[in-house]
Amino acid sequence: MIQKIKIIFVLTSLILTLPFGLNAQEVIPLKNTHGLYNAYVIPIREQSRIDIQLVILSGSYDENEISGIAHYTEHLAALSSDAAVLQEPRQRDLNAFTSQVSTVYTNTGNQDDLDRLMRLTRAVLDTPQLSEDFKKSEIDIVKREVYYKERNAPSRWLNRLVLQKLYNSKYGRAETPVADLNKLTVKAAIDFHNKHYIPSNSMIIISGNINESLAQKKLTEYFGDTKKTKRVMDSWLNQRPENGLESITKISTNRLLSNQLSFAKFFRFDDLSDILGMQASFFIASDIYNSHLNNLLYLDGNTAQSFSQSSYIAINGDIEYTASLIPFEGVTLEDAYKSLRMSIRNLDTNNITQKEIEIARSKNVAYTKSLAQSPRAYLDFFQNLGSDGLPPVSPKEFSKMIANAPNEDILKIISAFVADSPSAVILAELDNNL
Repeated sequence: MIQKIKIIFVLTSLILTLPFGLNAQEVIPLKNTHGLYNAYVIPIREQSRIDIQLVILSGSYDENEISGIAHYTEHLAALSSDAAVLQEPRQRDLNAFTSQVSTVYTNTGNQDDLDRLMRLTRAVLDTPQLSEDFKKSEIDIVKREVYYKERNAPSRWLNRLVLQKLYNSKYGRAETPVADLNKLTVKAAIDFHNKHYIPSNSMIIISGNINESLAQKKLTEYFGDTKKTKRVMDSWLNQRPENGLESITKISTNRLLSNQLSFAKFFRFDDLSDILGMQASFFIASDIYNSHLNNLLYLDGNTAQSFSQSSYIAINGDIEYTASLIPFEGVTLEDAYKSLRMSIRNLDTNNITQKEIEIARSKNVAYTKSLAQSPRAYLDFFQNLGSDGLPPVSPKEFSKMIANAPNEDILKIISAFVADSPSAVILAELDNNL
């Protein structure tokens, strides 16, 4: 699975031409973005439809008081858009998604639908206009969605606990959606919308069967009245653990199916001279250290019966690594934690061969290229970098970046991962008597 990469970078005048034959696309910045942070058109001749993605550059990491308020605001904005344009708030399924760093609204149709698509997109930025009863009833729907996710993935709860310990905060990076569900209010959602749903905190990506001149014309027609203001700053980017932190917390719980540990590590990669190229190096580096740890603890070792990992990178070089481990019967949580720490420390870049790097590189290139066959994957890639304020990139363009990632940058990231840095672990022991 492609890792989510958090990078913020301003690029307003570059045209990216992808050298991959018929399926190549131009990523063209529109010359007049009016009040928007940025706007792009991606003509795809082979495609009959048009997709318009509105990226609000704020998500759950921007919740400084109530976890889940970005998700609830997403519901109100999408339904209000439908009500304004289609005269019915539940005319269709929600076409929106809230991540840690952004909220993305997608409207799809053909060229005959273009004006309707633009109206639906523009309406998202307007203060939600729905009846009070409807807005309040939507809270119950958000609650049901959250309860469903939490019941089907109890590890999410443990992962949030360990992030709270790492950052000494239960807001922002460490979500607490169940605990905060009863704090959701219409006023809080409207306040979040008023703060974050402003043109200068928004990006538009228009892709498909459309050319630059038509895209610019429609952008001016529907967003020409917007004004540039300051972009909402991501205060969570400055949220960092204490130096030298090694937090170990033991708990008893009946919320899990077995004993489990959740581990979080924070480290930095300081050389950011090529931020766009670095993201490709990070893909390969994280693939290598994930594979090493998976072999040592799960495939070849006798420590974990289940082991999952995730890495996340920010523009300032901050990298957040999390791991969830369920030990084999007979292996204590303490011993499993020691094995995990030892496996990380013993990951020596001198033992990583050129062949291993090329295998990881080839695997990621092949996987990324394969996504180019899926129209849905194109949109996911466009919004992946767009969510961080970057120009959208197609799967094929990103596969080229991976193919050209320098070995020395890959090894630098792995060395930073291995070095001592702030960490936290939750050792959760199952107790059915609670």
